[in-house]
Amino acid sequence: MKQYLSLGSRLALFVASVVLMLSLVNMLTRDTIAERQRIAGETARGELLSGTFTEVTDFTIPEAEAKTVTAVYRAEENGVVTGYCFDVTVKGYDEMTMIVGVNTDLIVTGVKILTQSETPGIGSKAVDENGAFLPQFKGLSSRNLDSVSIVSGATVSSVGIQSGVRSAVTVCSLILEGKGE
Repeated sequence: MKQYLSLGSRLALFVASVVLMLSLVNMLTRDTIAERQRIAGETARGELLSGTFTEVTDFTIPEAEAKTVTAVYRAEENGVVTGYCFDVTVKGYDEMTMIVGVNTDLIVTGVKILTQSETPGIGSKAVDENGAFLPQFKGLSSRNLDSVSIVSGATVSSVGIQSGVRSAVTVCSLILEGKGE
């Protein structure tokens, strides 16, 4: 019995040490990670729409879309709104974050995946910017979002991205119609 208690207390001490080290690493890298994510978001927005971006705070995302669309940025050029970029979180096999650009004619200007952990070689085919899936969204409107060809073997990831783009276009439509909650 003494031997089991000794092994148990060593294991508990080891686990506590690992948890403490992971907490310390998280604390030390949290700000750097957040800054890198902020920069990645700014870069992606700049690739999807031109102009100066301002976070939209005078619009409440409807409850039906609030789980998917997490932030809205207005793009303006020479005082004229050119479109909106939406921070979107969707579920494939795992959670993905992306930015969807939509112009004022409700045309998708593109999709940029920021974070994902889809299965390499399978679900990752849907999130590859150089692949065939993501570029299909560019130039689509809400009427033809269903015309996108789903990636074989990555159906769950593809459908997740497609639903996120649809949510962004829906919210953009509501913003342009002045129908915020």
